[in-house]
Amino acid sequence: MDKHKSIAEKVYDIASCNLPKAGYEVIDVEYQKEKSGNVLRIFIDKRGRISAEDCEKVAHILSGVLDVDVMIHSPYTLEVSSPGLTRELKKKNEYSRFIGRDIRIIMRKPIYNKVVLEGTLRGIKNDDVIIDDNGTEIQIPYSIIKKANLTFKT
Repeated sequence: MDKHKSIAEKVYDIASCNLPKAGYEVIDVEYQKEKSGNVLRIFIDKRGRISAEDCEKVAHILSGVLDVDVMIHSPYTLEVSSPGLTRELKKKNEYSRFIGRDIRIIMRKPIYNKVVLEGTLRGIKNDDVIIDDNGTEIQIPYSIIKKANLTFKT
């Protein structure tokens, strides 16, 4: 396992233990080298909207803990943010949470001769993600989903 991925996994575990007490959920953690140097990105969510103050609060909560528990030996920039309006759904429980939202799903193998489906998310049942594609209900086995993002129409 490479060093960056190992650090991201440790940070995810630590953040997942510390942030729920403050009302936040960890969505994802990235640690990567960029032109400006190493960047540790933590994506968070909560009920309601994520504000700049929420990001500052989470950065404050985690900065001391990370220095002690993860011991990243290279300088890095800590960024905390929301996953955004077109967030990727990475966990099964998110499919229930975002029922009624528009979604775009890329699959590992085709359904109805398509590897990309868009529609309105109706939920998850028996390991199938259910979407409504213009009045047609489509069940997509969770196991073949490569990537799923919320979408929005302007």
